[in-house]
Amino acid sequence: MTDGLPFRAYQEEMLYQVSGEGEAGRQITIHEHALISHAKDAAIGALNRMLPASSFHSGRYRWLPDGVEHDLLYQDEVSGASARVTLFQKLNNPQVIRTVQVDGTQTVHMVLSLKGRLDKYTTFLHHLSTNILPHDPHLTLTIASFDSNTHQVQNLTSAGLASFPNFRWNVLPLGGEAGDSGGFSRGKGLHLGALKATSAPGDLIFFCDVDVLMKADFFRRCRANTLLGRQVYYPIIFSLYNPSLVYPLLDKPVPPVQDQLAVGEHTGFWREFGYGMACVTRGDYLGAGGYPDIRTWGGEDEALYQQFLTKDHIKVIRAPDPSLFHLHHAKECSEGQGVAYVACLKSRANTEGSKVQLGLTLLKAHHGTDIEGVLSKRFYYFWLVPYLGGLLTVSLLTNLLLATLLLTWARRAARVAKKV
Repeated sequence: MTDGLPFRAYQEEMLYQVSGEGEAGRQITIHEHALISHAKDAAIGALNRMLPASSFHSGRYRWLPDGVEHDLLYQDEVSGASARVTLFQKLNNPQVIRTVQVDGTQTVHMVLSLKGRLDKYTTFLHHLSTNILPHDPHLTLTIASFDSNTHQVQNLTSAGLASFPNFRWNVLPLGGEAGDSGGFSRGKGLHLGALKATSAPGDLIFFCDVDVLMKADFFRRCRANTLLGRQVYYPIIFSLYNPSLVYPLLDKPVPPVQDQLAVGEHTGFWREFGYGMACVTRGDYLGAGGYPDIRTWGGEDEALYQQFLTKDHIKVIRAPDPSLFHLHHAKECSEGQGVAYVACLKSRANTEGSKVQLGLTLLKAHHGTDIEGVLSKRFYYFWLVPYLGGLLTVSLLTNLLLATLLLTWARRAARVAKKV
């Protein structure tokens, strides 16, 4: 089964893949350049010059048992025309499977469930109004609110989006005011939110979380990789480490949230195990049965994902998306969780930082080792380089002294030999 098998995503000279630590993002190799270039040549030929080669935006590829599958997205900034080209390459030249015209103005309906966490929601709204809507106005927002004070959520939304009076948003009350005593259910909120947000089968829905921020170009891939009756997009998001742990090790102050949205081996990891973010059409979402109403934490995401995998006519796209970020937040673990308590602690530890970062923090806590800036270039230039230079100097002096002693010994030996 190839559905759900992750792609390698790339933009310009950077490639993003889900793999071992330290491989969050890296430069494209010479061999990958050759592979990608052949696919680009075939794609431009299939587009019949409708879009110039310079309009390439991003792409992805994955190795399958019988060849390589490519997907390339083109976006002309001048005309606004957009297209995605899918190719399959066996042991010969890439063969075009299909070319799909992408409507860059198609409305994406964002849907999220909310209970509490209003500080995160305020950050989400600020990011949306400051960094997304000025670049992509073809969006809507539906919030399924489980808070008893729905008016507070409405007021926050109205204030946060005041700069965009024509932007369509809606708060769906599911808390105490709606008479729902069953408690928070993310799955129920997303399901009812999707039904409220849109009505046509071909309408596009992006299921999101309040602690997930994106860059504007994410919505290009959302539109390009979702086709009614044929394809759904499950992006692999980049999960950020604890900034208060990461940035001191890089000899940097903790930056504003917007400046933390960067893929790197020291800033976070690909959340390969998460299925919470999804771009689907309304028709395909309902055809898969929708999100189940699960009252405990988690489970609804993977349940829907597995349903899509059972659909023979639906292709599930899984690929790292370098424009989608999960903000760090400390997990609340309680001993009352029973067997889930240990799993919760492990998950919390994994999301705090990398093994190296956690190890360095442990050294500081138990041995008082000064680790500030240890992962920064400044550390290498001002500490490691002089240290290595000192070692080299000592080594040279030692070898010089040894050579002098050997030369002295040899001369003495020669004089003794002449006397004899």
